[in-house]
Amino acid sequence: MSKVLIVAKNMKATQSIMELMCDEGYAECQVTDSASEARHFVEEKTFDLIFIYTPLADEMGLNLSVYMAQHTGAGVFVAVSENTALKTKDKLSENGVIMLRKPVSVEAVHHSLLALRAMRFRMGMMEEENKKLITQLEDMKIINRAKMVLMQCLAMSEEQAHRYIEKQAMDLRVSRRYVARQILNTYET
Repeated sequence: MSKVLIVAKNMKATQSIMELMCDEGYAECQVTDSASEARHFVEEKTFDLIFIYTPLADEMGLNLSVYMAQHTGAGVFVAVSENTALKTKDKLSENGVIMLRKPVSVEAVHHSLLALRAMRFRMGMMEEENKKLITQLEDMKIINRAKMVLMQCLAMSEEQAHRYIEKQAMDLRVSRRYVARQILNTYET
């Protein structure tokens, strides 16, 4: 279930944003009119999307949008006036905040949400690839450490140690990392 935090002082805008979020498939909405309360909410809950409609009850809302982008994994939207948009577009975009000009149209929000979903999908793929690479790097470190142990304790050459780990992994039908761990447990304790 997708959770949305809506931060807006304007009740009409809040209602419109809630309806729009429901139409877009965001089922659970938390609403507040203050930046301080919004900061409190994100400490206790995880949100998928944060929509800030400026100005807020206790601040403009631009600093809040940057804070949310830097301290949460949520997609952050901020609705600003035309004048504010011209002054702050660089700062907001550099911090990963999606800016919408007021009055906010349904079409603009819809297209921005599509772009956000596409970017999240790509980021997810990149995170998975990154996890794989980190695991491979950790495997290489453990295997190389095991090779060094075999070279020191059993006077094997690097090539012999490499072949030994490969052969053990094939013979036992386990990973090279597992064999390396067993070697390290045997010789390093």
